[in-house]
Amino acid sequence: MKNLNSEMENAFNKELNLIHNDMYYQQIEIDKYEKRIFVRYDISYKPLEILGGDSYSIRKTDDGKIITFMLDAMGKGISASITATTSTALLNYIFDQMKIQGDFEFNRWIKRYISFIKDNLLDNEMLSAIFTCYDRKISLFDYASFGMPSFLIVNDEGTFSKIKSNNAPISQYMGEYRIDTIVVKGIKKALFYTDGLCENSMEDGTLYKEKMYEDFLESSSILDFQKKFNARVPHKSDDVLFFYLSTVTYNDNFIYKEIAASREAVSDALLEISTYMQEQGADVKNLSELSLALSELLMNSLEHGVFNMNRGSKNSMIEKGQYDNKLIELEEKYKDRHIRVRYIVTKENEEKVFIARISDGGKGFDVKLLKNLVVNSQNFNGRGIMIVKKLLDMLYYNEKGNTITIRKFLN
Repeated sequence: MKNLNSEMENAFNKELNLIHNDMYYQQIEIDKYEKRIFVRYDISYKPLEILGGDSYSIRKTDDGKIITFMLDAMGKGISASITATTSTALLNYIFDQMKIQGDFEFNRWIKRYISFIKDNLLDNEMLSAIFTCYDRKISLFDYASFGMPSFLIVNDEGTFSKIKSNNAPISQYMGEYRIDTIVVKGIKKALFYTDGLCENSMEDGTLYKEKMYEDFLESSSILDFQKKFNARVPHKSDDVLFFYLSTVTYNDNFIYKEIAASREAVSDALLEISTYMQEQGADVKNLSELSLALSELLMNSLEHGVFNMNRGSKNSMIEKGQYDNKLIELEEKYKDRHIRVRYIVTKENEEKVFIARISDGGKGFDVKLLKNLVVNSQNFNGRGIMIVKKLLDMLYYNEKGNTITIRKFLN
């Protein structure tokens, strides 16, 4: 039994490793329509068993398009898992090859996948899937949905739309398919999901789809939607996979502060923010958690962003007892640089939330490395960001990796 459990765990880790998400802990920043907009793709993936039939990936092309797919293989267990994992590996392989060659094309990507997978499905086997392509430059959204539930969209005016599947499920016998386009200028949020979300049963025996639209309309974020779903469906009977796409307009009411490149200035800023939080009614627990998270993030910005110190050299200096003297030297060298912080406490659905945006102006880092926070957390080397993740509700880096936006609900 021990060996079987180990093999199953390895199989699940393999499944996670095949999933690619080029937007782990990341948001896209768009300056458009005379305002700054942040676009976020948040994901919830909870297989009922280790080997499930749902899978997904989120990819970015070199010209800035966001490409996604979501799969729901027929049935459960090993058979469905083989179809899902094979599909995920193949779709990402085709995407990577087209990207290397500099000729990615949405329709050709789908066509190459379908030409393979339909010949490898059983006679009675079907596969539901949705493929999307978001072109942020021109605000167009292409999609091909094969037997998936309607995806949901709310625009800035609050108009709610259900976009139905435009193709039958993928099978051995499928022929031509459609790709449709919608204009997404002014989109506020969207929900894409497999049928496991809406077909889980609530406590009274009815399906969650009876309340899903209501919960989505009333939710302010993926965390808010998850909380509503979990309250209604405490016991899951199917895989749960959904994307929660949201856009946020830059808040002009942020309190703005420039922090000089020194540990003393960081300490003063933390005290100032803590005082502000107390004035906003934050309790001791929230104050403690936020102070620890902000301290970690601000020192990270100081050391790695402003001072351009890498992790290896920092650890070496600490071991040799040279770290404090080196920081004094760097504080003098970079005394004209600053960390920029914007923060505010605001309300979302009657709940107070603390939002802060920290930018160090450094060269940043490859945000895709944060995938290991999800896929391989035991071997992830970023101890600080793991602590921060546990203390906060949400965090997003910009694409360059030199700005982070954090959120914490003050319940």
